[in-house]
Amino acid sequence: MKDVLRTAPAWSAAVLVTTIVASMVQSWQVQARISSLGVSIPPALAAETAWRDFTGLAVPLMLVFGLALLLGFALAGWLRARTPRLAPLAWPLAGFGAIAATLALMQFSMEITPLAGARGTDGFLLFCAAGGLGGLVYAWLRPQ
Repeated sequence: MKDVLRTAPAWSAAVLVTTIVASMVQSWQVQARISSLGVSIPPALAAETAWRDFTGLAVPLMLVFGLALLLGFALAGWLRARTPRLAPLAWPLAGFGAIAATLALMQFSMEITPLAGARGTDGFLLFCAAGGLGGLVYAWLRPQ
């Protein structure tokens, strides 16, 4: 329990970074698809839309990604001790994998990914990269 409390700030920061980046990816992906239809999106509207996307998605994404990262980091912590050669990559890989698993579970259980920005391969990989970035933040901030 003591370890959980010591790492909580690093985990919280990782969840926040993952959520912010994933929300930006979500907004960017959707706006890019709309633009590909010939619709012009002025920069001010694009920024406002990104902000509204973030405020609307922040709580649900933090809850879902928070649980995913918690499980991913717990698994990585257990594996790190058993695979010392992979230890430097454990947290970013855990973040990447946790988001990948979450999106795959959404697809499997609902037969659609509710996050439109993650439906294509590029969006899926960018969402996973957001988790990887969260893992880097966790690695940087967690107490040694």
